[in-house]
Formats: sequence, C-alpha cells, structure tokens
Amino acid sequence: MRVEVLVVGGGPAGATAARVLSREGRSVMLLERDPEQAKPCGGGIPSTAFDELEIPLSIPYKSIGTISLVSPSDRRLDIDLKGGSIIIVERKDFDSLLRGLAAEAGTEILKARLDSVKTHGSYVEALVNRDGRLEKILADYLIAADGVNSTVRRALSIAPCESVYTLSCRTERISTQACEFWFRSDHAPGLYSWVFPKLKGVSIGTGSLTPKETRTFLKRFIDRRFNNELSLNEAHSLRGYRIPYWQGNLYVKGRVLFVGDAAGQVMPFTYEGIYYAMKSGEFAARAILEGKPGLYKKLWKRRFHSRFRFMKTIERFFLSDDRRMEQLFDIFRREEVQEASMKLWLVKDSNRGSLIRYINFFRKFLN
Repeated sequence: MRVEVLVVGGGPAGATAARVLSREGRSVMLLERDPEQAKPCGGGIPSTAFDELEIPLSIPYKSIGTISLVSPSDRRLDIDLKGGSIIIVERKDFDSLLRGLAAEAGTEILKARLDSVKTHGSYVEALVNRDGRLEKILADYLIAADGVNSTVRRALSIAPCESVYTLSCRTERISTQACEFWFRSDHAPGLYSWVFPKLKGVSIGTGSLTPKETRTFLKRFIDRRFNNELSLNEAHSLRGYRIPYWQGNLYVKGRVLFVGDAAGQVMPFTYEGIYYAMKSGEFAARAILEGKPGLYKKLWKRRFHSRFRFMKTIERFFLSDDRRMEQLFDIFRREEVQEASMKLWLVKDSNRGSLIRYINFFRKFLN
C-alpha cells in the first residue's frame, strides 16, 4: 500500500493530524490497533478547544465550572472558571468522535498493529499486523501518535519517554461538581492527587515518580479525602498508567514526526495532555502540508515552549515539599493570579505578555 501520510495511533493527536491533512486532499491512512480501548484519563478538555479545533460536542459530556485546590494542611480554595469551563468526556467516546471526523474528511482508518518501521531517504516503510497478516505500507511521511509506550520510538531506537506513574480508580456512588486537586507529599510526592467528575460518579487517582508505592499512596489519599465514606477495595476500574514527563527534545527524525504522548507533550505541573496532543497533531500536519517537517518544531516552540518550561520550573520548586506547596496555595488565593491562570490554562491565551505577567507572580519565590 502507498499513501502520502501514515498516522500511527488514533487518539487525539493522530486523529487531529489525519483530519487536517485529509481536509487538504492528502492521502492519509490511520492505524489504530484497538478502537475499543478506554485510556485511563481524567478526560478534561477546555471548552474553548472545541471551537478552536472545530470539534462538535456531539457525545455525552459534563461541563465543570469550578476547580478546587486543597493544601497539605487541608485549606481549600474553590476557583470559579471564567471565560469557559472544563468539558469532561469519556476518552473512548471522544477518540472515536475524532477518528470519525478524520474519516469524514477522507482518512482511511485501518485496524492494525504496527510491527516495524524503517526510514529511507524519500519515504518511510512500515510493516503492520492486520488480522495476523503482515502488510507493507510505504508513506512519504509517518506521524507517530502511538502514546507513551510508542512502538515507533522503539523501532527507531529512540529511548522511551520519561514518565510519572499514576494509579486511578472509579466509583459511581460519589459525585463532585468540581475538579479537585489535592496536595501533600505523603500521598502525592512531587505531584498531586485528584478527584474528577465523570459522566457517572468520579475518577480518583494519584501520581508518583516511581511505581513501587503508588497503591499505598492511593489508599492514603482515599482515606484522607473520603474518610470512612469510601475505601480502595470498594472502588472499581483500578488502573495504572504512565504519563509522559515533558523534556521538549523530540519532534522530528527524518520523515517521522512525533506528536502527543509519543513526544512527551504533556503540560508539566497540571499534566494536561488532550489539548496539547491535538495541537501537536495540527502543527505536524501543517508542517507536512508545507513540505517542511522542521516547521513543526518551530510552530510548537513559538506557541508553547516557554509556558511548558515555566510550568516545569513551578512543578520542581513548589511541589518539592509540603511547605512550598502551602506557599503555592497562598499565591493562588490572589484573584489576579487566578485571572491570569484562567487566561493561560483555560482560554489558552497565546499572548506573550500574558505569560510574562504570570511569571512575575512567582518570580520572588523562584529567585
């Protein structure tokens, strides 16, 4: 088989790239090995992304207008979201929607698993396993959108993404109307624990830089958040998952462009990934349309690199111990900080002045 662009992975990054390319008349094939997979994910997307990326809200969703921060000493701050909301979706439904939009634009969807990749001067050669048969696909470009455990990275001898480890579970007998972020080093050292609304019930989880103690951390968090209302044994859908730890060092290798989790493009500190995955897919597609793969890196760095780098600085400094987490909580109590945060996190304001103003709120601590 011969196509102009082969996209490996049918999540938000891959499906968005395929849709953008197909709209411009390029021949695109998208490989998805498991269309029924439901990635363990909070499923939170800023409402503004749906207009920006022309995504119809045609699947079940829940709109959330509040985030809650809870400090190590149990101080609580409820922040009303201004300028938008967080749209909570089920990932299986959302990913299927995006693949459907790509198919409507002309993308050929192939249920198959990537076996190997070879790069040549003017094309990429991929072997895929389709119902137990190996088939060869030749493409001008390959977009690697195959997640944190990227087969493309492995095939090209690129080291795996650095990552943090999460463990999450769900329950349908508890509800919340806010996305809750809980901080304390005894259950989320260097990260945070969470309770996110779902269409039914809630998702509960925590993260760790190492996988060994994650189950212990999750139990501690559930005990703290729910007291005697819920135990870890009563929850269901217990799943572990690696989330990329952003390094900002992988974009393009020859005719292969890496997007989304396969490139580690998850925002530090907040660990928001869906929006940035879709934007990386869009930028990679635009670079291919221009015939300039290197343009992808320039587009990404121009729009997001500075804020990713700054958020990584905040994460390393303020989440290093409970005392600094309390300092971070105090900073976010200021209304002007909340307003600036909403511009960057929710509205996705790309104005550099907004980022500089935001950085200045934290400068005296980071110096």
